[in-house]
Amino acid sequence: MEFRVLGSLQVIDGPGEDGELTPSAAKVRAVLAMLVLRHNQIVSTRELIDELWGERPPATALATLHTYVYKLRKMLGTGGPACVITKPYGYLLATSPETIDVYRFERLVADGWSALERDDPDRAADALSAALALWRGPALANLAAGELLSAQITRLEESRLRALQLRLDADLRLGRHRELISELKELIATHPLNEDFYAKLMTALYQAGRRGEALEVFQNLRQILVGQLGLEPSPALCRLQQRLLSANPGLDQPDPAPRPRAAPPAPRPATAPAQLPADIADFAGRQDAKDRIAGLLTRPAGSGTAVPVVWVGGMPGAGATALAVHAAHRARAAFPSGQLFAALRAGGRPAAPGEVLGGFLRAAGIPPEDIPDGTDERGKLFRTWCSDRRVLILLDDADSGPQIQPLLPGSAGCAVVVTSRSALHGLAGAHMVRLGPLTAAEGLHLLAGVVGAHRVEAEPRAAEQIVHLCGRLPLALRGAAARLAAAPAAPLASLAERLADPRARLRTLAAADLDVRTAFQAVYDRLPAPERSLFRLLGLLRTPHITVRRTAALLGCGPDHAEHLLARLAARYLLDAEPRPGGEVRYTAHDLVRLFARQCLEDELDAYRDPADPADPPAAETDGAGPAPAYLTHPAHPAVPADHFVYAEPFVPAMPGETAVTVTATAPPAPYAPPAPPVPAEPEAVPEPAECVNGVAAHVLGP
Repeated sequence: MEFRVLGSLQVIDGPGEDGELTPSAAKVRAVLAMLVLRHNQIVSTRELIDELWGERPPATALATLHTYVYKLRKMLGTGGPACVITKPYGYLLATSPETIDVYRFERLVADGWSALERDDPDRAADALSAALALWRGPALANLAAGELLSAQITRLEESRLRALQLRLDADLRLGRHRELISELKELIATHPLNEDFYAKLMTALYQAGRRGEALEVFQNLRQILVGQLGLEPSPALCRLQQRLLSANPGLDQPDPAPRPRAAPPAPRPATAPAQLPADIADFAGRQDAKDRIAGLLTRPAGSGTAVPVVWVGGMPGAGATALAVHAAHRARAAFPSGQLFAALRAGGRPAAPGEVLGGFLRAAGIPPEDIPDGTDERGKLFRTWCSDRRVLILLDDADSGPQIQPLLPGSAGCAVVVTSRSALHGLAGAHMVRLGPLTAAEGLHLLAGVVGAHRVEAEPRAAEQIVHLCGRLPLALRGAAARLAAAPAAPLASLAERLADPRARLRTLAAADLDVRTAFQAVYDRLPAPERSLFRLLGLLRTPHITVRRTAALLGCGPDHAEHLLARLAARYLLDAEPRPGGEVRYTAHDLVRLFARQCLEDELDAYRDPADPADPPAAETDGAGPAPAYLTHPAHPAVPADHFVYAEPFVPAMPGETAVTVTATAPPAPYAPPAPPVPAEPEAVPEPAECVNGVAAHVLGP
């Protein structure tokens, strides 16, 4: 099917008269023309009514418009290459741009301009001639156009005139001045005030050895301008006349008049951008997620008009970025026009969309001087560049939906993958892929891929224990594997033994830039003060399971406020939310997240210690080899053995320097064994709200 507007409006679906589907009713043609000229965009019912009836529409205008749309749907059929879709307050013609002659015309003009810029007039002349050949007469000649369509017709005719001027430039550069003389005389008769055509005719006549006639053309134009408008010819045309009078040698060679200043879309770069970061050679697991992302990115053409957006998220260290990069590399063959990448949080602050768009446009080959300053204008130029291309865009560590929206292309042939450390609200239509820990088998596969399968097979029990103590978190596993790879003679059991001490586990899992604490810290630093305070306090709980009632009792606040804080932590992927019977939501903290929360609490307590008191050493200095942290050992309690893990009840110091915690010690963890089948849990006991300490209400340290 083909829609033609460069001439009389036509709808062609096959050869011969039987293939023409053009509506016979004038107003139906007008509706179709509006939809075609703004294909894949919503045309509001108000615009359509204004175009059909002007300022005084009849009372039945909306119902009549529905009838016209019904006729168009019946004409186009169902399941074909084009269809009319009802949208809120308007309609949309969904079709491939290739089916519309205007799209092909504008693409050929852009190619011709690009060839002229590269000083290739032969190719430019071919492209521009092909573009002009698409015209069959005045645009939309069989319509009684209203105000909106008249503006569109004017735009199309100006584009045609510009393409003609560019083609004449190319022909003059090729030395075809004799062939152009008769055509230029016809154009002057049609456009008697167009100085560009006069300049080209003067140049062609001079190069053909007819200098007298060239000067006469100038005099004729001057008489017209002075007689009709009281104006003299432009300075550029006067300079050309002086060059003719002095027989300037430069005119002996093809030298076209200045080209129009309004530039068509920028030329394509010589090579497509390929900005994806390097893939991970030993990527392991996530097969279901990979298959789902691949299906979303490589969906068949014509399956929709919206750009597919895949949002990959999960708790810190779950490998969202690694998966996104891996999936993008797998799908890159489906996007031959290029792949773009942007880190949306650099230097601790969110990247401005305008800066990111500037980088994309430079990668696309747009000259820096042609890149506008404003974010909106850059976004329009970027969407224009993407309109006829298949581009894959990877946006890493997005901060919010408004940061992403200006970076999205408008063409359904493109695709976007976004990673984020928090839930992205306001990103309509995005397909979410949420990552949790790996399975035990995937964790072993990852470990074997780094340290070698032979070492895992030699110590399967220790390997399973390492995977378990890493919480099956990819970043933690890679940190542990990096330590083992750096010591090929070290047994896996020695690392498993070190990881068994929860006080040293996070530090043990750090290796070079593979540090799970850094990933947790990046999310923690973005939390508002109330959420940070609650997060630190969660490090004191004995169970990973947290409910609203328990949190309310822990904070001494109402359940609504407690639920709000827990939901904010879950939105940052620091907690998992699970609905339970009765409508209550139970939140769960990953083991490594709990350890990090306890570390944050220790750091906060260190800010309140007395440096002059030798009995009050920094809490964070404990590494598992010495006595238990001092802040957890109240003078009224005996010292806790160093090989026991210390927990504290939810009581916190009321004043700086005072201690108000109840200490419980547990034995060291038993050797690793596979988890037993779950048993029904007893109803949990909800602690009472924290009592007053030293005459004041208990509170959470920090801001």
